[in-house]
Amino acid sequence: MSLQVTPTVPTVQAEPRNGEPTKQPRRRACNECKQQKLRCDLVASDGAPSTCSRCQRLSLSCKVDTDFRRTRKRRQASQDDTTFHSLENEVRELRRQLATREANNAALEWPIPTPAAPSETRVSEVAVSSVSGASGPSPDPKESSRVPGLTTQPVIDQPPEPRRSIITIPRARKLGNVELSVEEIDELYILHYHPYLPFLDPSTSLHEYYESSELLFWSIIAVAARRLQSHPTLLAKLARSVTDLLWKTLRSIPYSLRVVQSLVILCTWPFPTSSSTADPTYMLAGMMVQLGTQMGLHRALSAEDFVKVPLHLSVYEYSEWVKTWEACNIVAQSVSVGCGLPATIQMHDWSLTVAPESMSSPHDISLRWHLRIEQFRYRVSQALTSNALDPAGFMSSRERLSLYRLLNASLVDLEREAINMTRNDGSAPLKPTNHLLMTVIAITRYYLAAARLHLHSFYLFDESSVDGYSDRIVVLYQTAYSLIEQCLEMDNQESGFFHYCPFFCYQVFVSAAFIILKVMMNGYFEKLLDVEAGKRLLDAAISSLRKMSVANNDLPGRLSDVIGFFCSLPDPRVISGDSIDDLRLRVRNRLSMSIVYDSLWEWRRHFQSNGDDRIEGSEETQDKWIDDCEFAPSFTDAECTGAVQFRRYARCHDV
Repeated sequence: MSLQVTPTVPTVQAEPRNGEPTKQPRRRACNECKQQKLRCDLVASDGAPSTCSRCQRLSLSCKVDTDFRRTRKRRQASQDDTTFHSLENEVRELRRQLATREANNAALEWPIPTPAAPSETRVSEVAVSSVSGASGPSPDPKESSRVPGLTTQPVIDQPPEPRRSIITIPRARKLGNVELSVEEIDELYILHYHPYLPFLDPSTSLHEYYESSELLFWSIIAVAARRLQSHPTLLAKLARSVTDLLWKTLRSIPYSLRVVQSLVILCTWPFPTSSSTADPTYMLAGMMVQLGTQMGLHRALSAEDFVKVPLHLSVYEYSEWVKTWEACNIVAQSVSVGCGLPATIQMHDWSLTVAPESMSSPHDISLRWHLRIEQFRYRVSQALTSNALDPAGFMSSRERLSLYRLLNASLVDLEREAINMTRNDGSAPLKPTNHLLMTVIAITRYYLAAARLHLHSFYLFDESSVDGYSDRIVVLYQTAYSLIEQCLEMDNQESGFFHYCPFFCYQVFVSAAFIILKVMMNGYFEKLLDVEAGKRLLDAAISSLRKMSVANNDLPGRLSDVIGFFCSLPDPRVISGDSIDDLRLRVRNRLSMSIVYDSLWEWRRHFQSNGDDRIEGSEETQDKWIDDCEFAPSFTDAECTGAVQFRRYARCHDV
């Protein structure tokens, strides 16, 4: 069946009549084309066909329904209403969630009007953190990702907008596999550790420190966890997590004041280790000083010289910068002395002698005195080991005698001045009227005793033929004896010296114990000294080192066993010999700590060779060694049994 298709006749525009244009026929689409959204050639005109070409071809009914558009509009309107109601419900739900979150945030923190005079009011730690962040390069991510040398266009950073102070409500904190509740965080007290290096504000809570710096918060937690009885495994868990966080932070530039403060804490109370060669404290101390110098902590009055934005420190902020820089120098020098290595700093910085007027509390005065004592120890090391002609850098014997007299006189003046501690404004001396002042004075006297031991330890490098040698060795023995007695007295107080003292205090204590051991066991000096009193003091020193230990087989615990081992030998003169000439040290490049490393060499040498030329690891040799050992009274049976393990790690471990 063939379909008759009527061709569409195009509309011809009529000629205008009397100069008037003819109206164009109005185009309209039929219902079928409109529904399919196709172009329709239907022309609604009297002379035009009533069917479009598509409808003619498909035999469709070509109609123009005026209700079709009305129906489609109605359908579209219905769909729009449905969409609108759906969006309205979603917006209502989002508004409800936003209101709930704002209510929760309002319960956690609320804005506080910034004090009009920041110099009179302590600013929030968050505000200090924002200022500290400006102490290094700009934290703009675009700038940090810019490759150096690709452009010479200067980058002008805009001053950061002032941040509002906030009060932080305690929350639970998590790091790695460690999660602490609010109650556990509040249980961690840092006040026991604070007097030994009082550079942080004790009135700032741990939660405020977390808002300022996560690394600083967990560093403080790690120190507080050293003696936490309710959570004995917390320190071991934090050792890995905090160390990873530390290296991650050091890889991120720029640095802030809080990063430097974290390094100060971690260098003062490092994580326990069983080997001195695996201890990164000396390296971290050098990084700490370098970061502080790069930030401009050594020139706090001219802080803008080290940043790209305007920086105006308040009195509180300036005081915090100064105390942090002082703590950096104190810790770096103390770590250097404790490791027997040269100092990585220059202690003769003139800015260290200028103290802010606001630093008048007992803790601030204690920090300044600690700095002066460390400056003296630095001067001792520089004065006695600055001879380029000597392999170990020591001055000649005659020059050393003159330097001994000058340095001892300077130390006496320093001690005399420290006894009459005065305030910065020259007012009356501080009287020990409360526990805080008594603690400050006791700790300052201990640091003075450590400085005296540092000076007198160089007597061991003298030749026995030099005049007054035996007298100086006796003075050295008395100095070490007095330091251990002073530590025992401090530990008997409420503060508990051996539980909370810094790691460099332990190193000085170990040095004093080895000095007593070596001098007392020498065949010449045992006739001049009270050997029985010295043995009792060594027993107390061994017990004290075990109290300092915070982990199994850490350095304090291992060195206590080494001292006990020498005390238990049948021949006590193995470590120091019979004559006065045998007292001379073989290790001469570890400054005042050479006595410790020299004794450890003797300890290792005892296991590497024996007088019977027997194989070291043989059971016969071990049995003979066990039979010959007579341990000190402070050793228990279990400890005596464990002491035989010395053979197994004497050669493969470095104490």
